[in-house]
Amino acid sequence: MKIKLGIRGSTDTINHIIVKIDDLVLINANNLFLVGEEERIKIGKNLVELLNTLSKDHEISVGENVAKEIERELNLKNNEIKKYTK
Repeated sequence: MKIKLGIRGSTDTINHIIVKIDDLVLINANNLFLVGEEERIKIGKNLVELLNTLSKDHEISVGENVAKEIERELNLKNNEIKKYTK
């Protein structure tokens, strides 16, 4: 099973993180543009934990630009999303 990571928003803001697993699409409930810094950090931590768990049995695909934007928006500092770029 291949898992893809994406973003939803405009050119200057990210509203949601999208995780696509085959025909299933998961999207975070809170609009990242509207939530505070503490909530973004929490979402980032949970996303990293989810991807680390899924990567044990499945291939994860994320574009380099998408990874960079997600890490910037969620204050991830250790290339935790970039490690899944191809």
